[in-house]
Amino acid sequence: MADESKCGVIVIDDEEDVRESLKQLFTLEGFEVYAMANAKEALRFISTKFQGVIISDIRMPEMDGLTFLKEVRKFNKLLPVILITGHGDIKLAVKSLKLGATDFLEKPFNPNELVSQVKVLSSQRQNVIESYKGFENSSLKKMTDDFEKSRICYSLEKHEGSILSVMKELKLPRRTLNEKMVKYKINRQSFIS
Repeated sequence: MADESKCGVIVIDDEEDVRESLKQLFTLEGFEVYAMANAKEALRFISTKFQGVIISDIRMPEMDGLTFLKEVRKFNKLLPVILITGHGDIKLAVKSLKLGATDFLEKPFNPNELVSQVKVLSSQRQNVIESYKGFENSSLKKMTDDFEKSRICYSLEKHEGSILSVMKELKLPRRTLNEKMVKYKINRQSFIS
């Protein structure tokens, strides 16, 4: 089981050089890193209270990243999972996001952007977990909504209210973003400098 007291990153990739370079990258950034060669091993390792972020390749032997994501979502709907692949297309990206991936990146990706995104997701995850300590029986729907709202607000603040930038960062169509902003009563004007 993962050490639940630290914010960790689980890296899953069957290519050792990718796995080791990501492990080194996130170790240097101060994360507790768990590098695994396959998704089945990762599923045995992850507990329901793991507080970090998962980065998983999609195309792997035994269990692919999409199947892994489906299995994770059975016991944890909020765990941030970033899927990476060297063989991406729009159809695969859409499928990944519909299954609940937090993000979808094509190799080669910018390591600094990945680190930045993992830091944001880790911080948001820690905030959600902190706010729900003692409320283990709280509605999963409410926790999911709070997490989603915090991601939208963070992105709006980061991009000073620019809807197009938020759409790009969160990979949401304009209509979906607008619906979520109405749902969560988010006023973009309050984020414009």
